[in-house]
Formats: sequence, structure tokens, C-alpha cells
Amino acid sequence: MKSSRLSKLVSEHGTWVKEDVSGIHVYDVSNQHVLVQAAGYLKHVWAKESVCSVFFRGQSKLYPSLEPSLYRGAKTEKQKMLRDKALVAYLKESEGNVMRAVPDYAREALLQHYGIRTRWLDVVDNIWIALWFACHTAHATGRIGEYLHFERRRPAIDPKAPEYAYVLMVKVGTEVIDSKAPGLFSGADTELIDLRIAAPSTFLRPHSQHGLLFRRSKWTDYKHMDNAEFVVGVLRVGLRDALDWLGEGSLTSIHALFPPATYDFGYRELLNSAPPGDKTISGINVIGA
Repeated sequence: MKSSRLSKLVSEHGTWVKEDVSGIHVYDVSNQHVLVQAAGYLKHVWAKESVCSVFFRGQSKLYPSLEPSLYRGAKTEKQKMLRDKALVAYLKESEGNVMRAVPDYAREALLQHYGIRTRWLDVVDNIWIALWFACHTAHATGRIGEYLHFERRRPAIDPKAPEYAYVLMVKVGTEVIDSKAPGLFSGADTELIDLRIAAPSTFLRPHSQHGLLFRRSKWTDYKHMDNAEFVVGVLRVGLRDALDWLGEGSLTSIHALFPPATYDFGYRELLNSAPPGDKTISGINVIGA
């Protein structure tokens, strides 16, 4: 990203810089109030120009592309089509008791939240949740990567080797609201779904994470698997600062953000009844705290 409205934001606690490693321009912040200010700035200026919303996505690293989990590593149209076919088959097999309370338009996005690889990308509308994901590393194991464990990142001992937490700011269109599909919003190029509206709270995880998802609405060919064009800014925070700002309260624990099946009844049903999955689309995650 060479340009962003963030480059115009002036603060003694924020700097517009180009990263040496990634080559991506970021807004580096050293103060939690400026983090919130920068986030609010982009929300405000973009909403003045079009019917849209800006949401957050936390990452521990920056990548040149932003691909949905279903398409990561795919390089050709054939590979894309095979993955699409596998996803359609899984969605069909998932129909039944476990998903009966979830409307059709929300099922793929909901399964993404619980570990299935789909065409949707996770975002949140709470910047602290985004920062949490930027401060943790997910480790997957198992035959199809179904066992997932999160570890809190540790800052490097060497102060000359700084580490960062990143928050991507993603702009999605919200021009069209379908009264027959609560929680679903559409723009010229994207679709957005708020699972806190579209899915019941018996599926607790999306509600705990302030979870939304977006995807491209038009898939012309395999070259459109990348969604980086919708990123309108990147905030960078030193890892030590980010960890300090988050603290260690119970509301920012793995237990809180990934409620166990004891409390997340929808998750319990998915563990008991969802199809087993495969190496293409993975399976329902079993979260280890």
C-alpha cells in the first residue's frame, strides 16, 4: 500500500513510515489514544464520501496479499474451482439439525468462524479485539489442522530487533440492506455479514469476538482471490506497547474470546454433528486454552 488517508494524520505519537521488510506503508503509533483516533479518522473520512464502513483485522505479520483461507496457496483457475467444489459439498452436507437455526446466507460465514476454510475474511468492529489477534499466534495441528492453540507473543529480548502488532483497516460497501437477510450488507464490490445479527447467540463465539466477515461479491477469475485492494490503511504498534495496553484481564483471555462448548451451545453441536471435513477445507476447530 503506497497511499492511505492515514498519511495525512498529524500527531506527535504517530508516524507514516514505509517498512523495510514488507515495503508496505503503515501508520506507526506509540500511544493508545492515537491508535483509537487513527481508527476513528478513517471511519469518518470514508463514510463522508460513500456508503461504507471501515472494520479492523489484527495480524502478527504483514503480507502483500489478503486471501480468504479457502484460496490461500491456490495459483490457477482449476485450483480455485476444486476448492469451491469442496466447499459447496461441505455446506450441503452440513444442512440439518446443527444449522437449522442459521439462515442459508449466514452458514458459510458462520462455519468460517469455527474453523472451516471459506471465501469470507474475518474482521471486527472493536479495535482491541483486532489488537488481541495481532498479539497472539495460532498453532494448528492434526490430520486436517483441526486442533488449534493460541499463544501470546513474547517480545524479543534484543531491543534492536523490534516486533510489531498490525491492525488492517478494511473498507466495505454497505449501500444495500436486505430486510429478508438481517445482518447482511452489500456494496458494489463486497458483501459484509454481521453474525451477531444473522446468527443466534447460541453460537457464542462471533458475539464474544464482535465478529463480522466480508468477501468479494464478484469472482471474475482466480486473480480476484486477493482482497488487498479493500485495505485502506494499516496501523502498526510495537508489540511491547500492544501487550501492555491489552493487559491480562479475563475479558481478553482465550477463554473469553473462544468460549468453550460448555457455554457455546452452537459450538458443542458443531463438534458433535458437523461433517468431518478434509485437508482442503479443514474441519471444526478444537480449541486448546
